[in-house]
Amino acid sequence: MNPGALAKTLLLACAGASAGTMTTGVSGTVHIAPAHPGPQRIGESGRAPMAGAAVRVRDADHHVVAHAVTGADGQFSAPVPPGEYRLEVDVGSVALPRCGEARAIVQEGQVVQVELECDSGMR
Repeated sequence: MNPGALAKTLLLACAGASAGTMTTGVSGTVHIAPAHPGPQRIGESGRAPMAGAAVRVRDADHHVVAHAVTGADGQFSAPVPPGEYRLEVDVGSVALPRCGEARAIVQEGQVVQVELECDSGMR
């Protein structure tokens, strides 16, 4: 199977799978911090789930093999075959937020949990 067809197959698999039925892949949460301007309040974490964030999953050859979008709770999931992956938040060409990346090594029958953190730039 050529790489383009493989990517399309994985994207179709992502669209049809739910977190409850996925047996092999990656899932996690995207957070943004600080979540509000001004000083951090006592007892607050200062971060919040990032809803609607576009998450890209890249394979060891840097090809995008899956996409996911976070829900209101900042959570996402993407079925991928066993392998090594790098996850990143696609913020387009804007300067903020700045987001880190996560790495995941997925084994058959395993859903790897990752956390992605984004800096909102608010101070």
